[in-house]
Amino acid sequence: MGYSLAYRNAGKGGERWAAAYLQSLGYRVLEANYRSRHREIDLIVEKEGILVFVEVKTRASNALLAAPCAVDWRKQMFLYSAASRYVRQHALTMDIRFDIIWVECRRQGRQIFYRVVEHIENAFAPFGG
Repeated sequence: MGYSLAYRNAGKGGERWAAAYLQSLGYRVLEANYRSRHREIDLIVEKEGILVFVEVKTRASNALLAAPCAVDWRKQMFLYSAASRYVRQHALTMDIRFDIIWVECRRQGRQIFYRVVEHIENAFAPFGG
């Protein structure tokens, strides 16, 4: 099952919106769309010595499933695997956490408007710990 080009573009727009949102809160964006094998981390940011791996979920305003529900245990393990690789590659020793940002988009004519619905800090811990 493929995604339409419009959906993919909305997702990337949501990631850009989330990055701008985080920057407005004092986060420093280190990476966007970091890829490790077949896994991707949407945003890697840092604030006050904490490295944050961010999963951005962009949903239409009329979506039935809340965005955080889409980050199931399997997705969490993929994120953890990619984050571990990133930490090793950069020989980092700082504290880390995993956040989820829910971005809502709505289309009005040819324009797409975004807003952050929720920023869940420390949304999950690897292996539930």
